[in-house]
Amino acid sequence: MNGIYGMALVYESLIPVNNVEDTFLSVGTVTMQDSEGELNLDFNETCSSCERAKDGIVTFTTSLRCFEPRTFLEEYLAAGLSPSDLTYDFFAARLHDTYLTEVYTEYVHCTDEAPIPLTLKSAQLLFQDGRFLDYSERISVFALKELAEAA
Repeated sequence: MNGIYGMALVYESLIPVNNVEDTFLSVGTVTMQDSEGELNLDFNETCSSCERAKDGIVTFTTSLRCFEPRTFLEEYLAAGLSPSDLTYDFFAARLHDTYLTEVYTEYVHCTDEAPIPLTLKSAQLLFQDGRFLDYSERISVFALKELAEAA
């Protein structure tokens, strides 16, 4: 089967973060845009690991897993799609016309809920058969601007 499995994302903080253990990263809906329109993807599980560089910049390796088509089922059906249409072949055919326009992300200090600006360095859409599509060069400037302006 070559349906969606998840996404692999790599974020980097744009400012030094002193106490990584006092921060919280949350990732939600991923929005893609092509000439056919907008497509939202939702996942049930988010896992992240982080690495802090000497300069205090934090890199997060984040996995979104367990694609949840029911969240946006009405939108898919309105666009003439069923969840079973969202396969590797579907996305591969549109890759060069598709941009990630939003990856809903919040990164905050837990104590004061102050947002910390991020950038998205890498994004890959993963499929159940082990294949993936790399969207790292297809992240819109609007999505990057939104992450950077968090603070």
